[in-house]
Amino acid sequence: MRYLKRNPRVVIVGVTGSVGKTTTKLAIAKVLEQRFKVQAHSGNYNSELGVPLAIFELESPGSVFNLKGWMRVVLEMNRRLKKPLLYDVIVQELGAGRRGDIGYFSFLKPRIGVVTAAKPAHLKGFGSIEAIVDEKFSLAELSQIGLVNAEEERFAPKLGTVDASRLHTYGTSKGEFRYSIRSYSAADGFEGTLVLGKDTVDASVRMVGRHMAEAVAAAAGVGALLGMTPEEIKAGVERIQPVAGRMSPLEGQNGSLILDDSYNASPEAMMASLDTLYELPGRKIAILGGMNELGADGAKYYGQIGGHCARLDLLVTVAKLARQYVEPARAAGLGDDKIRCFDTPYEAGEFVAGLLKRGDTVLVKGSQGGIFCEEATAKLLAKPEDTARLVRQSPDWKRQKAHAFNNKRQTP
Repeated sequence: MRYLKRNPRVVIVGVTGSVGKTTTKLAIAKVLEQRFKVQAHSGNYNSELGVPLAIFELESPGSVFNLKGWMRVVLEMNRRLKKPLLYDVIVQELGAGRRGDIGYFSFLKPRIGVVTAAKPAHLKGFGSIEAIVDEKFSLAELSQIGLVNAEEERFAPKLGTVDASRLHTYGTSKGEFRYSIRSYSAADGFEGTLVLGKDTVDASVRMVGRHMAEAVAAAAGVGALLGMTPEEIKAGVERIQPVAGRMSPLEGQNGSLILDDSYNASPEAMMASLDTLYELPGRKIAILGGMNELGADGAKYYGQIGGHCARLDLLVTVAKLARQYVEPARAAGLGDDKIRCFDTPYEAGEFVAGLLKRGDTVLVKGSQGGIFCEEATAKLLAKPEDTARLVRQSPDWKRQKAHAFNNKRQTP
């Protein structure tokens, strides 16, 4: 990319993985901001089209058929090419839905490639979990320095395939760079110690979900690899905030708490989110959409998640795919009086809103295409202005949702 060639001093930090890309990217940015001028797009622009838009700090004009919109984008890119990049570091997430996707981004020449996880997401495109492992790990191979999640057991056999001088690991209980958790509660977050090679420093993190600690460790590791002091890293870590649609706690109606995890869904992420819900007091309600692109193994994963729903006080499903949770939930002991199914997120949200009382906690989670559970979250909010804190609220996304639910009831 000409823009990067004209600005060779800019450090690129790439982030990939089946889950946790955006959370990890923004956590890294928050830490690096304590020393560097950092660019990190707030959304999930991680595709062949999205990555250039993110680097140029431009928004998508929507449909690929919007020729006038894309012409304006190209003209603006050419204009910005003439100006120097004002950042020291660009933290960029990189998506992969099939073999070879990560290799396409080799033109970025990442200084550091962070690899978060290899989970059964996009199985339909990859064909096997082994292919997912290979593809995600390839970012560590093509980067000057790889930083790989040591908690992901699927990466363990591959760690010895990269020269030790250019491969590092992170985690909570394993890895060269760690966030060692001393205490955790879903209500208050983490207290722990950052282990940065030979240095250690205590740090508090106000994030919901035990799995979020891995993003903290990754951010600390990148900071250390770029020469930051433990004090700088601690200051950045303690400023990390929840990301929209990723276990973001929001104030719900009638004194309830909403855990908005509506950005996307995969089997292991769904299990982790339910586990977080179970750690909180009060009635536990889950509004769950389906998990897209699971391929032939889909029924197995829906069975696992459905069985894990047995401890809920209320299971509410959104759209057709999510009805696959119901029979496994029943088989695990969840009564019919605790199960409701709806065709749209609007209906699901309206139903739950009518039941909310003080002390309730509602988890909202599902994949995006044709599901859009954030619209259920919108119906539950105590403050309407908090809709600005939800994912997919741009005019283009609103048009897509209107089209998806065109023939189904929804209320404004």
